Amino acid sequence: MIALIGFGLVAQPADARRRYYQSEREEPKAAAEDAQSRAPVGPLYGVVSLADQRVTFYDAKGVWARSRVSTGQQGYATPAGVFSILEKNRYHRSNIYSGAPMPFMQRLTWTGVALHLGVVPNYPASHGCVRLPAAFAQRLFGVTDLGQRIVIAPQDVPPVDIAHAKLPAPKLLPLPDKGDDKTTARDATPGVEPVALSAAQADESKPELVAPGEYAEALKAAAVQKGRAAAQAKKAAVALAGKKQAELRQADRDVAVAEAEVKRVSRELEAATRAAEKVDVDEATSKAVDLRVNAVEARLADAETKAGAARDVRTGVERELLSAQEAIRAAAAEGDEAIRMAKDAASRATPISILISRKTSRLYVRQGTTPLFDVPVTIKDADRPLGTHLFIATRTGENKASLNWVGITPPAAIEVKYRRHSSRRGRTVEPLEPEQAAKPFPETAAAALDRIEIPENVEDRIGERLYVGSTLILSDVASNDGKFPMDFQILARTVVRD
Repeated sequence: MIALIGFGLVAQPADARRRYYQSEREEPKAAAEDAQSRAPVGPLYGVVSLADQRVTFYDAKGVWARSRVSTGQQGYATPAGVFSILEKNRYHRSNIYSGAPMPFMQRLTWTGVALHLGVVPNYPASHGCVRLPAAFAQRLFGVTDLGQRIVIAPQDVPPVDIAHAKLPAPKLLPLPDKGDDKTTARDATPGVEPVALSAAQADESKPELVAPGEYAEALKAAAVQKGRAAAQAKKAAVALAGKKQAELRQADRDVAVAEAEVKRVSRELEAATRAAEKVDVDEATSKAVDLRVNAVEARLADAETKAGAARDVRTGVERELLSAQEAIRAAAAEGDEAIRMAKDAASRATPISILISRKTSRLYVRQGTTPLFDVPVTIKDADRPLGTHLFIATRTGENKASLNWVGITPPAAIEVKYRRHSSRRGRTVEPLEPEQAAKPFPETAAAALDRIEIPENVEDRIGERLYVGSTLILSDVASNDGKFPMDFQILARTVVRD
């Protein structure tokens, strides 16, 4: 079992430690929040500084808002690391501390750490959560989305713009309604040979390429349109099938009547023929019998003609019914395809998260909380720490096939091995080896990216779902996954129980 706790090993300046452990009897200072009035542009992400007792939220334009906070008091330290917003609840009550109210709660871990409205003195006073002033908590709750990133660090770690060839790029995709059009000139008009297109005409025939975010929106619209068309087609086909079934029943009755008439006239002809054979042969009688037989034969021929026509009508109606039933199946298949497209569009509606872990030498991709795939990657000098680096795509670049990124580098995460130990006081844990703090910043963000080698086919798979709001994490440790669905979470100090 793995439990993850905060950045306890990173050294802090003396003045920062003094601020961190001020007496709770000290009156709060009048330091004020700095919530800006403008709406956020692009994804929001926040950085909580434990030393400064302050949170800063950024968007695509830079600093969006700042506020003072109150984090965990001594004995209830707020864990530091890279988190995401897992859940939001306007009227939440604590599951741990006797139902204590936690208004405007935004959960960061499933073990009891969240952003929420609370009393905010100028010192750490919570039981591990990040308390926010009332007005700021309410305003922030209204603009954040699930999955947006929150970094908690011993000191402030502001984001910096970064451009690097190893950062993933979007892959342009054909619009759903145009990319699947396979009709050719020969298919459209039988007997007409297609002519060679000029260069200009060839360019016009190419499908329009869009970024993954636009593709997700177009796919959703195409799914809705296809679903509506399939529903209408199925409704019309069901109505037609019902009509043809009624016509088929009537045609069956008409065939039965006609065939019964043929049988009746056939029996009458047989009787007339037998009677003719028994009659004495004389000219008058023979002529009368022949006339009767000829009349019955004419009626039989007419009955057989009508029976054949009735059978032909029945065959035609049966063929039309089969066509209507095939149309129902085709419409149902189109409806299933529309549902598949809608699910695919829904899965693309959330920005992806990518984690590259030096511990496992693997790359993991999730769409929200849903794992998509993971593959091995090559990390140069794998014995040397990468550090912890968070990259966030904040806006579209100069063209659809690029993104602008920012990087945040908190102190590096470390892993400490413990083992269970029994004593008179119960089961405890003890270290298997002395704890040694990792270097706060063992590698710059650019240098860490330089050491990563991602296969081209994996870059393409990532690029198909990559757009603004997507994140990339480089870390020396693995994600702190729990039993509940969650995005990647990296805590600075990982305790591994043997």
